[in-house]
Amino acid sequence: MTIDIAFKTPDALVFATDGLATVMEVDGRGQERFLSNMANVEKLVPLSHDRLLAMFNGVGSIGGGTVATSLRAFDDRAPLREGESVGDYARRLHVELEAQALRKLGALPRPFHLIIGGFAPPPKEGVEPPTLWSIQWSVDPNIPTTPTPILHTEEDGSDIKHAFGVHYAGVTEAVARFVEGFDPALPEKLAVLLAGTDAEDAPPGLLEQLAQEARRTGTPSLPLSNADAQALSRRYARRVLRAAFFSPAQEPLSEHFSLQAAVDYCVFLAQCAYARENLSPTRRGAPRVGSTLQVAYVVPNRPAHVLASIKLGVRLQGIDGGLP
Repeated sequence: MTIDIAFKTPDALVFATDGLATVMEVDGRGQERFLSNMANVEKLVPLSHDRLLAMFNGVGSIGGGTVATSLRAFDDRAPLREGESVGDYARRLHVELEAQALRKLGALPRPFHLIIGGFAPPPKEGVEPPTLWSIQWSVDPNIPTTPTPILHTEEDGSDIKHAFGVHYAGVTEAVARFVEGFDPALPEKLAVLLAGTDAEDAPPGLLEQLAQEARRTGTPSLPLSNADAQALSRRYARRVLRAAFFSPAQEPLSEHFSLQAAVDYCVFLAQCAYARENLSPTRRGAPRVGSTLQVAYVVPNRPAHVLASIKLGVRLQGIDGGLP
């Protein structure tokens, strides 16, 4: 699986994504089996005369060649218009991609996640920060696919409220551990531990056990039904998760954070993902991320700049050039 990393500052936008595609097959029991890797797949694409950047993860095609091919085909026909916002462009692109997938494949291939960003339209004065948008076809068909803003909010009748920092998608476990301080799967695991699940044969969660114990050993009062105890435990599980654990404070972006620092940080986070997925002693199966890292940035009033590809990983080499 791919790692996509975007870093937004008030006057720059940096994208980084790995170029490895993993081909899997799923057997009748739903078990995945590795087939092959394809290196250096194009997953970061400048669009609209290099005014926008797009990167993606998930499926490699939506029925018209590669995803990069589909993006360029749309952009050749309908590039970013004069005065058009990145959000409006993302909405047009979303409609076209869904129509293509339904026309050629009969369904939306999942999972699919596209991140697009840039500077548009030019502000009347000063420099307006870039905007980022997400188009996602989740494995859950009930989740809406409408483009959503990233690191900013848009409200009718009010100015855009920008946030700055990193956004990541795809293989996120190692990156989240470094940026947020915890494994992204941990809140769900803790919620199940505290509140249990809906399965008939599943044991009650710890909070429900506490409620039942209080009912048996506390001062006699009105009886608490099993359903009430379960509802109470789930309500408090949500409060525990929100209040005590997984709501990290948003630190303001350093005023000294430079474009070079943003590029270096994106590369570092990609290396974190590479190490977790490929170098962990407990890893099982074929490597899932790696290959060549594709990096690009865009700043106001200049075309997007694609950097030289970066090879992730370290190769042993002696002083004489040979392996030790």
